[in-house]
Amino acid sequence: MATILTITANPLLDHLAEVALTIGRVHRIKRFAPAAGGKGLNVARVLARHGHRVLAAGFLGGSAGEQIIDLVRADGVEPSFTPISGNTRVGFLLTDPTPGPHPTTRKKSKPSGPTAVMENGPDISAGEIAALIAGVRERLRHVDLVIISGGVPSPNCVELYRLLLDVCAVAQVTCWVDGYGPAMDAALAGVHPPALVKPNRDEYGDDGRRWVVAGELHLSDGGGEMNIRTPQGRFRVIPPPVHEVNPIGSGDCYVAALAHARLTGLDLVSQLRYASAAGAANAARADVAGIGPADIVRLVDLVQVTKIS
Repeated sequence: MATILTITANPLLDHLAEVALTIGRVHRIKRFAPAAGGKGLNVARVLARHGHRVLAAGFLGGSAGEQIIDLVRADGVEPSFTPISGNTRVGFLLTDPTPGPHPTTRKKSKPSGPTAVMENGPDISAGEIAALIAGVRERLRHVDLVIISGGVPSPNCVELYRLLLDVCAVAQVTCWVDGYGPAMDAALAGVHPPALVKPNRDEYGDDGRRWVVAGELHLSDGGGEMNIRTPQGRFRVIPPPVHEVNPIGSGDCYVAALAHARLTGLDLVSQLRYASAAGAANAARADVAGIGPADIVRLVDLVQVTKIS
């Protein structure tokens, strides 16, 4: 199996619960389930369940950061975080356990999604940014793929992804970026653009010309049709129908499954089927990125992949 480094610049200590939320009422639940949250940690969790060696980098601070390290280790992921003086953010995710109607596609499923509340990210100093970059540079000697996911915690991190891409290029290690906002804009405008990007429709925007620099584009639209551009051609992917419970993290599961399928030598169409099935499998569960290979395999044959001439 491969060694993958995931980078989550703005992780959070999440607390998950299933409850039919009614505003203005007191809700009593058995417990909140803590989870290492953030897009890159979702990716790491799924890749570790596939048997890969996964290192998780990013900024962590305070008691929430210490708890995330314990949770990451319990997920089979090696923590490789940069300590910061600030506190890692905390969030809460409430999922309605009431099942929705069976959709013909995920996009037509139950319209009410989970309720998420989370803090903003901490301030990051220039020294902490430099320490993260130096740590990544040191670890690249033994890494097969780098995956950067999510947003950045503070405005002075806007150049972080661009700088990390430069470091990966020097080390000749492939780097995928599933990000958004100004940090993603800077990454796309850099000398070494990402090998692969996975924006959703909102992130892609009305003018997609800035995304052309990426070697590969995987454009998602919630649970609907995906449009893929690769060096081998363009593809349309329709995910399998599922009872959607919680779509949060489905894009991260897609990226993780795509990485696994590619690193283990599957052909491109099989890679797309496996990745799409992973996103759908995640959406059918209340937890986030809790899926494993068995959850994905049962949906693979329901994915439709068409090459676009």
